[in-house]
Amino acid sequence: MDLNIVGTGTINPMMAPGEVRSFLEENHIANGDMYLKEGKVYIKIVGLNDETSRLLADQYKVGTYKTVNVTHSIQELEAAQQKLTDHDLYSKLNLYGSSLDVIKNRIIITMPDTRKAQAKPEIEKLVNPDLLDYDIQKASEKTEYNGTIVKIDSLNHRVLILVDGEKEPSIYFSFNEKSEMFNTIGSPITFDDLEEQQKVRLWAAGDIATSMPAYAMS
Repeated sequence: MDLNIVGTGTINPMMAPGEVRSFLEENHIANGDMYLKEGKVYIKIVGLNDETSRLLADQYKVGTYKTVNVTHSIQELEAAQQKLTDHDLYSKLNLYGSSLDVIKNRIIITMPDTRKAQAKPEIEKLVNPDLLDYDIQKASEKTEYNGTIVKIDSLNHRVLILVDGEKEPSIYFSFNEKSEMFNTIGSPITFDDLEEQQKVRLWAAGDIATSMPAYAMS
């Protein structure tokens, strides 16, 4: 829905996007924030109507912005996203992360495909499913490493890997209770089953720290 009424506005919101937020707040207009596209500011309004459109048209210059009707305010999305942190769901459910998609007016939750069945019901006990979209990543889409274990650090639950084709060990892989490990025939194994000089194939979950050696979570 796009109710863009021609008004008397002279302000270009591109020049002062912060002022737009202040204007919306001062006029108690619930909004889903805004974004730039095709040289215009797209202003997302919860429950957009003629009255709100007229108010904006008398503030902002025609052709510099577009109004878009949305269901959820940015405050609602941020509060829902905060629940994920408050209830420690990133760690408990092995989620990779979350982000606010202003264009979709949704929270995007990124997780491995192996956690989808378990994680979604737990998340949706706390957060309205209408606020959510999921980015489900398969193991094959994560960064893959093939190499040899050259050191096992049992105290810190990690292994040092010599990646195939490299001369020096370059990456530490850490494991936690959510990490999944299998042998060559697909049977589950544990950290205690790992051995030095063992050939391994690993997938990194999330970002890799740019240290030397680098650090990743498997």
